[in-house]
Amino acid sequence: MTGAPTGEPRTDGGVSLGLRVGHLSRVSSYMDWATLGMWAVQRRATVMMGMAEACLRHPGPGGESGPDEDLLRRLRALIAEAREYHAADDFPAAMARMRVAQDLVSLRIIALAGE
Repeated sequence: MTGAPTGEPRTDGGVSLGLRVGHLSRVSSYMDWATLGMWAVQRRATVMMGMAEACLRHPGPGGESGPDEDLLRRLRALIAEAREYHAADDFPAAMARMRVAQDLVSLRIIALAGE
């Protein structure tokens, strides 16, 4: 994602607010499904957590120096930890990481909506 002009107001790094919120909403939805999947069959949780991790594989809007990259780096680390704990059958630790990641995304979206 490059943050190409959309006619919307610009924020940090020249990336439109709508693009940032849209990207974070997509990330949030993948994390929702992964968190729900953790309550289901082991295989489903593993696949859904992998999808959440994959949606964060590349830089967000604005590239590697984009305005949300600090958050995305933290999310990548949290989801990787969650996958490790889940693979080790430590459900509480895995769920805690996923909930923290989800809350961080939600708080960023709320903060952007107030701009």
